[in-house]
Amino acid sequence: MNPTLKAVIVEVSGGNVRNSDINLRGAYGLFPEDCVGGSNAQAAGKSINLEINGEDVATDIDDSQAIFRERGAVRRFFADQNIVEGDLVLIERLEDRSFRVSKASKRGFKHYL
Repeated sequence: MNPTLKAVIVEVSGGNVRNSDINLRGAYGLFPEDCVGGSNAQAAGKSINLEINGEDVATDIDDSQAIFRERGAVRRFFADQNIVEGDLVLIERLEDRSFRVSKASKRGFKHYL
């Protein structure tokens, strides 16, 4: 975990929408190293907490796909927020093991894209 990194913006791809996941490959520095686990639940990392779409969800990161293992909450978030390909998702660190996931406005980040 990079302690100076407080948040990341991820652009959602069509595959992310179809598979209800968020590509975290470029965002690993935001998260504690021990939350990254293997490809199945038996090899899961230590859990982190996500505030996502009004839910508190415990999950880890599946390193084989670089996604949050708990995809049901991501699916509900995408549906409720009408997330489509090209939309931006903001992931903010609230505490060492607590994060907020929300839809970000492209207007607010137009100078960075």
